[in-house]
Amino acid sequence: MRRLTWEGNDRFHLDTEPAPPPSPGHGEVLVRVRAVGICGTDIHILGGLGIGRPPLILGHEIAGEVVETGAAVDQIRPGDRVTVDQVIGCGSCPFCRRGSVQFCPNGYELGITRDGGCQEYVVVPARNVYRVPDPISMEEAAILDMEVWGALRKASIRVGDVVLVVGHGPAGMVASQLARAMGAGKVVMVGRSAARMESARNLQLADCYLSSVADDVTAAVARETGGCGADLVFECGGSAETVELALGAVAPGGRLVFYGVQTRPLAQFDLNRIVMKDLIVFGALSDRVGWREVIDLVASGKLRLAPLITHRFPLEKAPEAYELVRRRAEGVIKAVLML
Repeated sequence: MRRLTWEGNDRFHLDTEPAPPPSPGHGEVLVRVRAVGICGTDIHILGGLGIGRPPLILGHEIAGEVVETGAAVDQIRPGDRVTVDQVIGCGSCPFCRRGSVQFCPNGYELGITRDGGCQEYVVVPARNVYRVPDPISMEEAAILDMEVWGALRKASIRVGDVVLVVGHGPAGMVASQLARAMGAGKVVMVGRSAARMESARNLQLADCYLSSVADDVTAAVARETGGCGADLVFECGGSAETVELALGAVAPGGRLVFYGVQTRPLAQFDLNRIVMKDLIVFGALSDRVGWREVIDLVASGKLRLAPLITHRFPLEKAPEAYELVRRRAEGVIKAVLML
C-alpha cells in the first residue's frame, strides 16, 4: 500500500511495500483515495507552525471511492464517490451535538493530528463522507471543502451587500464566488500578486479588482460604495497587512470575518478600531455543516472549482508539489495529488 510520510523539515519517505488495506470497523467506511488537495495549512505544517508533527502522513483535502463498509453502515455503499470531512469527533460530546466537531476534546483531524490522505486507503466514520455526483471530478471533490461557505454563512450576507475579499489565493477565489451565490450585490477583491489578480479577472470572480501594492484600498472601496465602506470584509490573507486593510475598508456597523491563519501574533492590535466602528467580528474555524450545500453549488456551476486547479502531481512527486505551492511558482493557484 503506497503511503507518503513526512519525516520533518523537507524529508519524505514513500512506502510502496505490498500490504492489505485496513478494515473498517463499526460505523466506518474504507475509502480508496483518488485525489488529495494541497492547502495552505499543509505549507504551515511543513514550515513548523506546530499544528502537525512528524512523522505524519499529510493530506486533509481528500476524495475517493468507498470500497468497503463496516457494520451498521447503510447510507453509504461500496462504489460511492465521496468527499471526506477530515475533522472527526466523538459524536456525543456537547460540541459534536451542536455541530462544532472541530472543538471535540476527543477528536482528531486527518492529515494534521492523525495520518491523512497521502496514502492509498483511509478508514473514516461513515458520517464523515458525502457522496458527490459524477459530473464533479475527483480533483474537484478533494478541494470541495465547506469551510469558506461556513465562515460566510455565519456573517449572513444580505442581498445587495458589498463584499470585500482580502486575499486572492484559493480561499479568496472561492469566497468571491460564494458571496455572489449568497446574494452579494458587488464583490471587490484585493491582493498583492498581479498574476493572481489577472487569473481572478479572467475567471470573472469579482466586480472590482484592487492591488494592495498600487492602490489606496480604503479610498478605492469608499469610492465603490458611495463613501460607506464594505458591508462585509472576508480577510483570508493571514498577515498584519491584510488585517489592516480589512479594518480600514469595512463600513461602520459592518461585519468582518477573519479567515486567514496568522503565522505569528500581531505586534499590536488596536481594539478601538472595532469598538469605534461598532463592528461585528467573526472567527472562521467553521462548524462542520454545509457539505451538501457546497456540493450542490459545485454541481450547479455556481461554484467553479475546476479552473482553480492549475497543477496535478502523482503521489511520488508530492515533495515537488508542496515546494511549488510554498513558493507560489509557475502560476499555481491550487495543486492536487493524484493517487
